Amino acid sequence: MGVGHFNYARHFGLLAAATVVLFLLQHWDLLHDSLLASFALYGALHALSLSLALRAPQKNLRKLAFIALAAALSVFTMYVGIIGLVLFAVVPGNERLYMVLGLCSLSGAVTYGSLIRIFWIRKFSPRLILGLALLCLLATSLAFFAKAYSSALGGWWLTAVWWFAFSGGLCFFDSHPDALLQPKYNRA
Repeated sequence: MGVGHFNYARHFGLLAAATVVLFLLQHWDLLHDSLLASFALYGALHALSLSLALRAPQKNLRKLAFIALAAALSVFTMYVGIIGLVLFAVVPGNERLYMVLGLCSLSGAVTYGSLIRIFWIRKFSPRLILGLALLCLLATSLAFFAKAYSSALGGWWLTAVWWFAFSGGLCFFDSHPDALLQPKYNRA
């Protein structure tokens, strides 16, 4: 097992703190009226937690550029969802929401994974990014299903589950870059 490009213990600790921030922001209804600000914040918080967990020193300007682009990609994902609602208008209620959520989860993971590849992990293959995206799709779908049965779970819940699924997959694939090629991980 490799060490990886990030200090994952620090990263997951920062993600836990960011999850508390999201919960409090929703609880106090501070971002209720602004989807743009909410989605930008979601992307920026995750990117900040990754930037602060880098093992190798990086220039602050590079870290800030990464955070800004991650925030922009998160907003882009919101627009993918809006377009998805229109494209899947013929699909009934809950099925439509699952499809749009899946589309957002996949597009967010692919674009963000690509950004991480450009900025931090050059050897992060498209196959690993696709594996991450599928993990995020599964986790987000399960989180949405759980949210339907609990009034305590809000938008913060879906974001937090996606964050931890993405980061868990990133940790695994960063530590095991050949995982999708090894027979022990590909049993039928």
